[in-house]
Amino acid sequence: MNLNQLEYFVAAAETLNFTRAASRCFISQTAMTQQIRALEKIVGAPLFIRDKHHVELTISGKVFLKEAQFILERSNEALRMARLASEGESGELTIGYIRGYGQSDFAEILRSFTYTFPNIKLNLISGNSSDLLEHLEKKECDMVFSISPFRKDNLNFHRKYVRSYPVMGVLYTDHPLASRDHLTYEDLKEEDFIMMQPSNRPKDQMEESMLIYERGGYLPNVVRVEGNQESLILMIAAGMGISLLPEYITRPYIKSQFLRILPILKQDGSAETLDFDVIWRKEQDNPAVEQLVEMLS
Repeated sequence: MNLNQLEYFVAAAETLNFTRAASRCFISQTAMTQQIRALEKIVGAPLFIRDKHHVELTISGKVFLKEAQFILERSNEALRMARLASEGESGELTIGYIRGYGQSDFAEILRSFTYTFPNIKLNLISGNSSDLLEHLEKKECDMVFSISPFRKDNLNFHRKYVRSYPVMGVLYTDHPLASRDHLTYEDLKEEDFIMMQPSNRPKDQMEESMLIYERGGYLPNVVRVEGNQESLILMIAAGMGISLLPEYITRPYIKSQFLRILPILKQDGSAETLDFDVIWRKEQDNPAVEQLVEMLS
């Protein structure tokens, strides 16, 4: 049994006229009759009661009609969805994002994408920058939103700039530097840092340490490592250390009576920022990736 036979049967069942059904299917009446007989042989029961002047469905034919119509509808939908997927308008897209980035305008990016491409199912995973790139390399996700790298870029990846966020120093209110209106990396050289990173990673491999080393010229003294943002903020408020965080993470705490949040400035007096990129594999076969990248243009 094939889809053509189902189409011929449905045409005949809906018209109850083999001549009109043959015309509708662009085949001869003889071919229509032969295909219906072949289908009845496969089913093992007659589907039509027919004579020279009358055609009607048997009980088996009525039951088979509903199922045949359903199968044809689903096959047409499968074809439609496959075509949409090939054009990047259907399917699935797995996106990785750096831990905490959900508090930025990332949600607006996702909302715009799902509004434009409602037939694409989004899956999300979060982690630190190194973990996300590993997921991407292993094809466990299609693309990631992360901080621009602090090491040589991976030649297997494309990357596109998304936007920048100011870097903020987060201090407890009675910290000696809390009265300042801004900070520099040099100001923080002797400070104790609390960082939001996996605890099993060496200090000189943490993204925040790499940031400070690259831009401040020294490895910070990391006294605590936290994977939970709320715990990190509480530790800073308790005077256990300071931290550097992107501005979007500090927004909810800007009016806290226990914290002082100050911008980090470069030596030339301009604001220090973190650049965020979207990153995807050069060799990938998910057209939805290009759809999202193009939307970010």
